[in-house]
Amino acid sequence: MADEIQRYLDRRLVENLDRREFLQIGLTVAGAAAFVACGGSTSSGPSGPTGPEFKLGVVLPYSGVYAELGNSITNGMRMYFDSVGNQAGNRKITMITADEQVQLADAVAATKKVVEQDGVDMVAGYVSSPNAAGNRNYLDGQKIPTLVANAGVNSLSRAAKSPFIYRTSFSNWQPAHPVGTYVAEKLGKKRIQPIVGPDVATPFPNNGDQTPFVQAIQIDKIDGIYSFMSGTDAVTFLKKAYELGTLTRLALVSGAGFFVEQDVLAAITDAAPAGAITGLHWALTLPNKENQDFISKYSKKFSGRQADVFAVQGFDTARVIVDALNAVKGNTDNKDAFMKAIAGVSFKSPRGDFKFDANTNNVVQTIYIRKTVKDPKLGWTNQVIDQYPGVADPGK
Repeated sequence: MADEIQRYLDRRLVENLDRREFLQIGLTVAGAAAFVACGGSTSSGPSGPTGPEFKLGVVLPYSGVYAELGNSITNGMRMYFDSVGNQAGNRKITMITADEQVQLADAVAATKKVVEQDGVDMVAGYVSSPNAAGNRNYLDGQKIPTLVANAGVNSLSRAAKSPFIYRTSFSNWQPAHPVGTYVAEKLGKKRIQPIVGPDVATPFPNNGDQTPFVQAIQIDKIDGIYSFMSGTDAVTFLKKAYELGTLTRLALVSGAGFFVEQDVLAAITDAAPAGAITGLHWALTLPNKENQDFISKYSKKFSGRQADVFAVQGFDTARVIVDALNAVKGNTDNKDAFMKAIAGVSFKSPRGDFKFDANTNNVVQTIYIRKTVKDPKLGWTNQVIDQYPGVADPGK
């Protein structure tokens, strides 16, 4: 037992155990014995993985308009990695985070930092579409295995597709096309005014006074609006629309699901647009076992925080990495083989069936049509009212 405890402490010191955590464990053999007896060791046993460390560069926004999204994606990734003891393919997985921020120059600097200074084996992240697109040539040129965990820029699934870049989130086309079909064919509403589009193009990021943009909605001439806003952009817009009474005068509020996703609804509470119709690849209310397990464990792990689609995307991104590393037995020197392993990953996700499309390197998934409701237990959330299975980006 004493030898096992010493090996355990040695391993923890090698893993850069900080002073506070070390003191929590205890410096005495008796304290360490109590820790081991209570199940404190990882599932890999005292020796841990023996292969080289797998460094994952996580480039996500931790400040600015999309900070909440970046935190959720990171939480989801940590949750899955923790569930497998932070290892796969006999390699310890270490996340090295860098702040994507908002502007492309900052996202480029963050990417180069994790690649050139930290020497990561892989990159994951990107919330902003311009930032994902703006880093594409660098990542492709350096042959860095990359998973885009949010940014939906269509070109990455089309003309700018790279053999080294796969996407675990969505293409911008994916939520938009099904909800547009639903609104036009099943609701019969076809005069739709885009928000953050050619009609009402709010500056990005716009967290100031959104009055002129709300007032630009031509309520008497349209059947409804469609918005692709998310994060604090969506929050400030919806609060102002509620304040001005615009939401109650609109026959239809629709959009990509990010517009009224859980992070937004939690921030605006009763300013939420009741009955908003949105399309997205996940909903808090999905009844499948994987989702119910996920939202329960997520809430427990993060002090009651409610799960959202961004956390799901992070969770699934981490699973793709783990499954691919296991498939190649930790050998990522052959990057083509590693990318082939990534391409072959499929599983049951909280969102439903998850797999990649070989034509686009983008995930194929169900798009759920959702209606915003106030649930007596969940608060403001999205109820699934229809679905379009197996939606793949057209690739052109």
